Amino acid sequence: MINIREITISEIQKMLSTKTITVKELVQEYIDRIYTLDKGENGLNSVLEINPEALRIAVDLDIQGNYEGKPLYGIPILIKDNIATADLMHTSAGSLALSDSYVSYDADIVKTLRKNGAVILGKTNMTELANYMTMNMPAGYSCRGGQVLNPYDREKDPSGSSTGSAVAVAANLCATSIGTDTSNSIIAPALINGIVGLRPTTGVISQRGIIPISFSLDTAGSFTRTVEDAAIMYAGLTDTPMIREDSADLKGKIIGYNEWNPDAMPEETIVRMEEVVRSLEMAGATIKRVTIPKTIHIKNLMKYEFKYAMNQYLKSLPKDYHIKTLKDIIEYNKQHPKDALRYGQTYLLDAEENTSGNCDEVIYHEALRDREECTRSIREQLQGMDMCIMQSFNNILQYTSMPVITIPCGLYKDGMPFGIYMTANNDRQLIKSALTVSKIVGARVEPRL
Repeated sequence: MINIREITISEIQKMLSTKTITVKELVQEYIDRIYTLDKGENGLNSVLEINPEALRIAVDLDIQGNYEGKPLYGIPILIKDNIATADLMHTSAGSLALSDSYVSYDADIVKTLRKNGAVILGKTNMTELANYMTMNMPAGYSCRGGQVLNPYDREKDPSGSSTGSAVAVAANLCATSIGTDTSNSIIAPALINGIVGLRPTTGVISQRGIIPISFSLDTAGSFTRTVEDAAIMYAGLTDTPMIREDSADLKGKIIGYNEWNPDAMPEETIVRMEEVVRSLEMAGATIKRVTIPKTIHIKNLMKYEFKYAMNQYLKSLPKDYHIKTLKDIIEYNKQHPKDALRYGQTYLLDAEENTSGNCDEVIYHEALRDREECTRSIREQLQGMDMCIMQSFNNILQYTSMPVITIPCGLYKDGMPFGIYMTANNDRQLIKSALTVSKIVGARVEPRL
């Protein structure tokens, strides 16, 4: 028996390679912790289902012992319920209409995880349909899975839509997890749950086999407790060399500091951010204050791509499956209003009734052109900077396909996590910078459970 709380991927790799622990023992520890902390009346409700084959897979990996060239060998990973797996688990995005859906193929990201030796431990609960179900749906709520709770304060918003994936990592229910992000669905829950969330540049990770919102914006990414683990996950998910920090300090580095909308920030946040800035300056960095505007057009990409993207995904399901189109999901929900429509389905209806499903609307193509202009603008602003730290949620980064990472930096006075998030002009530059910044200002604090 080992203490799996706050254990890192590299520590697990060392223990497995030296046979201090077996993959089966490790998986069992996480399953036991899930049943203790996540299930039942007072549980966090972050895990929707445990993979019934997880222990068998673990035993097979122990027998094979083939660690060579497999960076995630034996690592127990939870994945968001909108990511397809060709196994005994469902893929539903939290929707009752899709609750009996078994997919006949692995999503590309799952293929990569399996190839690199990961154990798919289970599926996580999420905001239904990645929060593209209806207005005013609570973050972390799905009709299939119920409400995910925040491990730091169960009365506080756990944020979404990759809520279960974030909470599970924060509560040490897995070594790492996978979420998806369209418009802050990795970044927001990572910050609020005191962990590292990495949203790679859009397009770096294949979205095939992931229940979509927007093919222009969607991407999968990882949740970890350290930036080092995020670097390991990035290498494993992209089949690229491991990224390591350049230096232990920030001498000669230029860091942008986005001061967008400071008047809307709580005083404590402003004070903490200025403390971060001073620490970075003391480490040798030059801070350049910038103002990156918030986009107002991102919802037009989501609205006009959703119907087309969802219908394309549903076409990939078995031919005899009863849900074949977005309209079928809407009709199923109407037939089961008590269970499926607690908060309504305004976004689904809007997409079905007010978009063509062919992405041929003028307003959609205007948004695409605006996105191109914004992408050029933000990259020009970041030119010459090693990174840019942000003060508040700003979905311009998702809109322009920029990579983003969060760094936990301790707790607020009320016991909730405080953190920063950063961007850079490419993934490798961002992760290198985050490795250094996290050692200067990072402070992960485990929730009391």
